Amino acid sequence: MGELEKHVRIFNLIAPVYNRFFRWQVKNYGSILDKYTDFLKIPAGGKVLDIGCGTGAFTYCLAERGYQAVGVDFSSSMLRAARKSTLGESIEFKQGDVTKGLDFPDASFDLVLSSYVLHGLSSKLRQSIYAEANRLSRGQVLFYDYNQKRRLFTDIVEWAEGGDYFGFVRQGEKEIRSNFHDVRIIDVGPQTAIYLCSPRR
Repeated sequence: MGELEKHVRIFNLIAPVYNRFFRWQVKNYGSILDKYTDFLKIPAGGKVLDIGCGTGAFTYCLAERGYQAVGVDFSSSMLRAARKSTLGESIEFKQGDVTKGLDFPDASFDLVLSSYVLHGLSSKLRQSIYAEANRLSRGQVLFYDYNQKRRLFTDIVEWAEGGDYFGFVRQGEKEIRSNFHDVRIIDVGPQTAIYLCSPRR
């Protein structure tokens, strides 16, 4: 079983529990969008793509603000929960593997974003996400993930999850800067940051 398949198996199992935090996530993502909308420069009614959308909280916040929102995830259980939680919103959810490329034309989104996905994957798989985000965005790319600060509790939780949290904390910023133009990093929490990037053509 490959790395991504292991992650999908885990997320298919935890989707019902994960979805219990949907409203809290909506509140958190909504406050971030409200605070940093000017930086994102998404045109009114612009098209946005949420890579690794999970149960759809960030995608929901974008749709709620009038954007054409598309959410992609490899986990069928996460997508099932996302569709249930976002009933009434005009959101397109699709199952897909971003590491193998998504079925969208080049430069087809005003914003491509990914939230808490990068740290869970190996550096090799992160590179494929950077490449696809560059290909698909005609505006900006936003990663919402850990910064370089660590806390013991988070270390333990992420160690148990089995991703590459420690590798991302060490080298994530360097990776992102080497793959995008004009990377702006904004700390939005004690351990979290927005990495706002201009795509490389």
